[in-house]
Amino acid sequence: MSDIHEIELENRARIDEAVENFLGPLLQIQTLKRDAFEQLDAAVRLMVKQLKGQQLLPRYLLHAVHSTAQHCRNEAPYFKGETKTLEEMAARLDYSLGLILCGESHEDRTPGVPRII
Repeated sequence: MSDIHEIELENRARIDEAVENFLGPLLQIQTLKRDAFEQLDAAVRLMVKQLKGQQLLPRYLLHAVHSTAQHCRNEAPYFKGETKTLEEMAARLDYSLGLILCGESHEDRTPGVPRII
């Protein structure tokens, strides 16, 4: 699947649902749902893999991931005992965005193995 429009359509519903499942409880009832974040992270990782090497990127999806990371950072100080967890979640989403911008995927990075570019 190389058409950017197909990639966007395929991922839009998945990302929207995952963001809502994670951010809804976080913002409305101040509840951190780790399983919802893991589903969001899995959806973002799949999107990263599909966008690898694409010249054009779906702005809507990038914004959804970026704004979710920002919400995590903004809410972190108000979650006593979970501040670090929310900051780590934001960092994971930012890392995925960085990979998209570099045209890479998570599989391209192996911890402890030097990269030759």
